[in-house]
Amino acid sequence: MNTGFSYRERNAGTGRRRLLLVTIFVIVLFLVDMVTGGSIRAIVRDANARISLAARAIGMTIASNGYFTSHAALASQNVALQARVATLEEQIVLSASLQQQVTTLSEMAHLATTEQGITVPVASSFIASPYGTFLVGAGIDEGVSLDSLVLSGNGTAIGTISYVSAHTATVTEVFAPGVVINALLDGAPVSVHGAGGGNATTQVPHGVSIAPGDVVTAPSLGGHTIGIVGHVDTDPSSAAMQVYIGSPVNSASLQYVFVVSPRT
Repeated sequence: MNTGFSYRERNAGTGRRRLLLVTIFVIVLFLVDMVTGGSIRAIVRDANARISLAARAIGMTIASNGYFTSHAALASQNVALQARVATLEEQIVLSASLQQQVTTLSEMAHLATTEQGITVPVASSFIASPYGTFLVGAGIDEGVSLDSLVLSGNGTAIGTISYVSAHTATVTEVFAPGVVINALLDGAPVSVHGAGGGNATTQVPHGVSIAPGDVVTAPSLGGHTIGIVGHVDTDPSSAAMQVYIGSPVNSASLQYVFVVSPRT
């Protein structure tokens, strides 16, 4: 027969003893406080007052330093600075765009001293059409004629007017897909085949001195430059050298072009 106490019973006994000891301690403190005329309560009140004063002093110090106010002010300033930076970046982009327009129009003005024609705005992106065409914002009423030559500001031949209405015209690029143009490459006559995207190809016999950077011109387009040699494939197993040509004009960035008026 098991006569020992269970675990629960031992814990209950321990708890009762602790409660009894705490009660006795409180009673002793109460009696001491009464005998000493409230000295215990005075000590407790003094300690509590000291803690309260210390807490208040810490709070006043934080407030006087303005930590929370400064933190909020800095956050507000940060937001304002970010907005200012965004505004300045937008102004820089706008300024660069305006500078580019000024440069282009200056080139057009210089071109007008050697060519008779008008400066017109590009009304649609070069890369918007898969057929190597784009739209300009001038037409018959502004003096634009069918088959007129279209130049960039530096005098590079870009294309010709293939359709014209009252106030708009369509330009077919020199290197539009399917377009073949007779040209001169280092003095040698070649047929340049447009590939679109400002690119073209031609073939020349082996032995002809051709190198990247050579200029390609078109007598039928007033002798203007139409492209620059980018690469020459000199594979000896081929019947001729394959020459890859690119337009020197970044057509995607053009905002204005010069339309040459027909000579009378």
